[in-house]
Amino acid sequence: MSNDPMSKPASNADHLFICYSSKDSAAALGVVDSLEAEGLRCWISARDVPPGQNYQETIVHALEGAYGLIFLFSDESARSGEIRKELSIAGSLDMPVYPLRLSPVLPTGALRYELATRQWIDLFPDRTKGLRKLVETIRKGDRAGSDGATMAASAPAVAVARAREPERAPILAADSKEFEAVRTLLARHVGPIAKVLIEKATADARTPEDLCARLATHVRAETDRAAFLKAARAQLAAKA
Repeated sequence: MSNDPMSKPASNADHLFICYSSKDSAAALGVVDSLEAEGLRCWISARDVPPGQNYQETIVHALEGAYGLIFLFSDESARSGEIRKELSIAGSLDMPVYPLRLSPVLPTGALRYELATRQWIDLFPDRTKGLRKLVETIRKGDRAGSDGATMAASAPAVAVARAREPERAPILAADSKEFEAVRTLLARHVGPIAKVLIEKATADARTPEDLCARLATHVRAETDRAAFLKAARAQLAAKA
């Protein structure tokens, strides 16, 4: 494999965003070392968040400047609410996601939805082979490794169905007072990422209730989630 940094996908963005659980930091830094040895620049929070900077805002800016996201998929990351936020932002930016599985774990819940049309590359039992496949996949500009297991068997049918759907106006216009009200409600729980999460959810949701349900998945505590749902529904009911 070449060490030429110009062999990465052509893009105005200049790095790969590493999405991982803090409990997988050692594995994540090892992946970064391997990719950067191949000339693929990475951004990882453990190394690249400047001291004194707002963590969540820095994460959003790093995602906006990335040409791809590498998701280190493990038992730990499968349970992380922050991981789901980062994947949601990547989805809103139409960014290629490369799931790199650290252990034989399958996605569930909201994570299963986010990764429904993705494939993964296994870092086990042969780490060298897995990393080589990851580098080849990134350089080809593919969204998934050719030898990975499909996250959802119905993914091709889902893609075709979506392609046939007519264009729909978002549930909330980005410049509306209702959008700002719901953003404020969600920001109390997730911070500055709220705006990006709502932009994605309003584009994907089919009904106001669907929108509220999608956003509520980002609120961790059950009591906070219930309060958010009640307030968000009230805002959308006023709009109607």
